[in-house]
Amino acid sequence: MSIGFPLNSDSALNRMPFGRAYFCANGRGSFAGCLILFIDELCKNCMESILELIWMEDFLEIVASRNYSTAAAARNISQPAFSRRIKALERWVGVELIDRSTYPVQLTKAGTLFLPRCQELVRELYRLRNDCQQQAGTRQNPVSFSALHTIALFFFPEWIKGADASRSLLPVSMQATDFYECVEALAMGRSDFAIVYSHPEGPPVLTAGPFESLCLGIDPLVPVSALDAKNRPLYSLDHDQESRTPYLAYSWNDGYLGKLVSLIHARQERPLPLATVYETSISEGIKRMVMAGEGVGWLPLCCVRDAIERGELCQIGGPELQLDMEVKLFRRQGSRSPHLETFWHGIESAITPWETRRTADRQDLAGPAAAE
Repeated sequence: MSIGFPLNSDSALNRMPFGRAYFCANGRGSFAGCLILFIDELCKNCMESILELIWMEDFLEIVASRNYSTAAAARNISQPAFSRRIKALERWVGVELIDRSTYPVQLTKAGTLFLPRCQELVRELYRLRNDCQQQAGTRQNPVSFSALHTIALFFFPEWIKGADASRSLLPVSMQATDFYECVEALAMGRSDFAIVYSHPEGPPVLTAGPFESLCLGIDPLVPVSALDAKNRPLYSLDHDQESRTPYLAYSWNDGYLGKLVSLIHARQERPLPLATVYETSISEGIKRMVMAGEGVGWLPLCCVRDAIERGELCQIGGPELQLDMEVKLFRRQGSRSPHLETFWHGIESAITPWETRRTADRQDLAGPAAAE
């Protein structure tokens, strides 16, 4: 005979999802089963009443990238886990913050209202933590970086590995974000260093104010296309073609890469035969669409190098359609902690520029089909 207890209509257990699944035929519930459900529901309700900082950081990441897979990669977690954390934040707020019916994802009206206050709260929390740690003098803060998503995902891992001798195994943190948020993080003291793209003819990068920089390497911005079954480019940028080429563009007018692509277009004697069919704010989104055969796009070579070497993409067009961007490391001038000074001067004295490929190598990377 099983041991059980009756559950009436007013019981908390009776109101729990799936609670009645443990009822016996005689209307009595399994004590062990109901107890497990009760504890599980209690823990769930308690957790949903607690706001976690990582949820707010996840929200800011999805706002910056507008893409779940890219945001999850930047946060170093799986996409399903990232989605669960965003939903947990929405449950805590009580409304949906992300409009998942659009691509790229957009904010709801509540999300737009929540964004600036979330940004300020995260900044203040970290500022408070740093102030407390500096006051106590008990902990060495990590070397903090802010960088564009493309640099954080494709450039930084190889570069920091080469800079390990200078880093002396110091802990490192990375904030992957858009261009202006990256620059603001350095200017406001939320990061020790910023790694961004720079070009003499592009928008000025930290040219005013107490900043200094090191050039870490060259990363060309190149047009790429997917390949057909005969290993030839699906699309070209020839002016004499009958139809216009589908173009995958950067959507944010204030995005740095978008401005450099506009510079490339402005340099051409004749307008390129392009028809915009897709816009996104991040390079990884354009890369995925190019690989799907949806059109051509301009991407940093570090972002597509592996795909080109695997024969999934190829570089198209001549050298007049590409632009060499400098990858620059910035910091604020002035007093710094000894370990940050050691890190900076170690890179400065022993720097070997990390370059995706020099001009002599680009023909090989582009593949024989693109050279025809």
